[in-house]
Amino acid sequence: MANCNKLFGDFTKTVTPNADEMQRMKNSRQALEKKITAKLQEKLGMTPTYYTQGSGAHKMRTIIIKENGTYDADRGVYLPEKPAVSAETVQRYVYEAVCEHTADGAEHRKKCIRVFYRGAYNIDFPVYYSVKGEDYAYMAVKGNGWIKDDPWHMITWFEGYKDEDGQLIRMVKDLKAWASKCSCKMPSGIALAVWAAKNFSAVKDRDDECLYNLLKAIQSAVFFSVTCYAPVEPYDDLTAKMSADQKTRFKTELDKFVADAKKALDEPNQLKSSRIWQKYLGDRFPDGADEDTDQKARALYAAAGSTSLLGYTGQFNHSSGVTPQYNRNYGG
Repeated sequence: MANCNKLFGDFTKTVTPNADEMQRMKNSRQALEKKITAKLQEKLGMTPTYYTQGSGAHKMRTIIIKENGTYDADRGVYLPEKPAVSAETVQRYVYEAVCEHTADGAEHRKKCIRVFYRGAYNIDFPVYYSVKGEDYAYMAVKGNGWIKDDPWHMITWFEGYKDEDGQLIRMVKDLKAWASKCSCKMPSGIALAVWAAKNFSAVKDRDDECLYNLLKAIQSAVFFSVTCYAPVEPYDDLTAKMSADQKTRFKTELDKFVADAKKALDEPNQLKSSRIWQKYLGDRFPDGADEDTDQKARALYAAAGSTSLLGYTGQFNHSSGVTPQYNRNYGG
């Protein structure tokens, strides 16, 4: 089978915003926060604090550049106490503060205010208030008032599943990249992250095998019903916004991905294998080498002989260096 582990590593780097991109988004976010703070001080006499949450949180880091070239950030707006006005009114204050900041404006969504930066990123501002002595905050939800819902608990839950190698993080990014390429409505990023955490099993040096195993596990988990309940309060179904038809389409897409992922693993030619992965992960997934890279690697080490040493230049010799080990990341 073709080993595409290195290709997956390169893909992860490609879909992850770099330091400059993250800094530009941070600068935009800070400018918005100044306007939000001024508005809330004016309307409520309160000074909010801000916390990064969701995929951009330090303990998650699952943020990706989607197929359309954009990426998202969640920045929680936390009030020190419950305000005297309604949850929707506070959301409206935040919207008024930022709606004219960019050419594309903002949107008052159910759980946040989203600010659009065309062709770059979107920044979401959900609003909360804290209660002294409680470790939960209450989120403003349009039409539903204040709901006990604190993303910090989700982040802490997810952190408990992370592995030292970061393979789980890479798996979530792969799933989100696949979802961003699909033309149909797909489960949210947080639903994909919860499924990934619950079904993840590390495969050392083989992200391709790990992803295939994870897809199969998720396929089994949703076989009877496409549901994904949050593991923390309010324990809501993270797929609730999807219709029955959308869930059926998701299962169909998942079944196709599982079947073709198996073909990609069984294909000995790395280029042909990479082309199968590209069907689901997009053109940003790199082309592999047009050869059986595993067989070539084994042949090179066999030809070197058991008495050969690998020198610092990468050449085999019989006088200096280290004993060569089979490189599972060969090729690509």
